[in-house]
Amino acid sequence: MLAPVTEPRSDPTRTFPMRLSASDIRSLRVFRSVVEHGGFSGAQLALAMSQSTISFQINALEQRLGFSLCQRGRRGFELTDRGRAVYEYSHSLTSALSSFEQQLGELRMRATGILRIGIVDATVTDSTLGIDDVIDQFVRKASEVDLQITIGTPEQLIADIAKGGIDCAISPRIKLLPGYSQTEFHHEMNSLYCSTRHPLFGKKVVTKTDVEAAEVVVRPYANKSELQHIPNARVGAYASNIEAQAMYILSGRYLGYLPDHMTVMFREKNRLKALLVPEAQIRSPFVIISPKHKKASLSQRIFLQELRKRVARGDARQAKPAAGSGKAEA
Repeated sequence: MLAPVTEPRSDPTRTFPMRLSASDIRSLRVFRSVVEHGGFSGAQLALAMSQSTISFQINALEQRLGFSLCQRGRRGFELTDRGRAVYEYSHSLTSALSSFEQQLGELRMRATGILRIGIVDATVTDSTLGIDDVIDQFVRKASEVDLQITIGTPEQLIADIAKGGIDCAISPRIKLLPGYSQTEFHHEMNSLYCSTRHPLFGKKVVTKTDVEAAEVVVRPYANKSELQHIPNARVGAYASNIEAQAMYILSGRYLGYLPDHMTVMFREKNRLKALLVPEAQIRSPFVIISPKHKKASLSQRIFLQELRKRVARGDARQAKPAAGSGKAEA
């Protein structure tokens, strides 16, 4: 176990701003990883570094700055007030470095640097979106780029864009603050689902009145759009993301909306059934969210181009009639 670290002696003669060296930037990246992974153990796995190496990097940064960044020891990991400020300030540095690397690559007509894409949760089963195929094609065309994908709720992704943690996000359309653009490129069909454990599962004819008498689970970020077809339904639970919402619905205690592509396996096993089809279905537009003030890098343009091409192919396949598709909404 690491011993508590003594506060580095403050140097009253030190003047700021200090000049950052390459080793300072490396230490800052280690520090950011420690913060983002909640301590040394998580960062150790993410960075593939020993705990002693991470401790050395943090100590070196603290000595350079002249103050302690965090407390670590028996009480666990905790940022100091100045450590929290350094972490927040470091967002602009890492974003600027990434942008600089990308701009140099563009001068050489090559995609380089880091591309950070945020994607809303529960999209891996969307065959029309085909993120796995997009990644494959992107790596073929931009092999020098370090592609980093973050999964989160729309609120988390917007917060990551705001602080420079990701370059753009793929998400259902939501209400945004000024300064962001939303480019629509895809639609996702959502149906109202009922678990085999729910009393309505075995009912042959389910009415809107039946649904509104039951409790439903909703996602807060959807801003009650899930209730547009059942406005008098009773909200009994809130789910932070789609996977959590599926758990609530599968429990049999609640009805709720889920993307149709996500429920295929559960429908095939007769664990979920769509209700009030097609009148209660919701067609959810998907958008690419990006900051208006920031020009898209070459690597970002390549990724989004491959994304649009993949969705166009998926839409074309879905447009062709297919017998026995087992589609819930039909």
